[in-house]
Amino acid sequence: MHGDIAQNQREVTLKRFKEKKFSVLVATDVASRGLDIPAVDLVVQIEPPKDAETYIHRSGRTARAGRSGTCITFYTLRQKGLISLIEHKAGIVFQKIGIPQPDDVIKASFRDTMKQLEEVEDKVVPIFEDAATKLIKAEQGDAKRALCKTLALLSGHHKEVL
Repeated sequence: MHGDIAQNQREVTLKRFKEKKFSVLVATDVASRGLDIPAVDLVVQIEPPKDAETYIHRSGRTARAGRSGTCITFYTLRQKGLISLIEHKAGIVFQKIGIPQPDDVIKASFRDTMKQLEEVEDKVVPIFEDAATKLIKAEQGDAKRALCKTLALLSGHHKEVL
């Protein structure tokens, strides 16, 4: 949502979000003012605000009614001083982590693939037995290698990691 969206569309969007028709709501700073959403688990700020009060207001949406949540704030090296200033003025210390490395992305996609594998119904497995046998044969009988290659392809990470 952004400030140029008509009020009636904002209300419809918020209603659908509260009804859990979708689980993610993306809003600009302007559009998020005055939103009353009681159970926000995550706030992502694409850049730090210019002052500590605004940071506390934005991130505080995750800590209402005794709840906790996570606030992620992206920043550049040029904004590092601003982050330090917010920490000092707000009396908090951010947990700083770097950008995900290729291995991190691959491991995350593998976790997603594992969740999806749980959805495969036993009734459809026999349909793929011939293909599995051919795949293992193509890998000279090395079932583990055949499975690794299949998982790499399914995860979308089947090319060399840079």
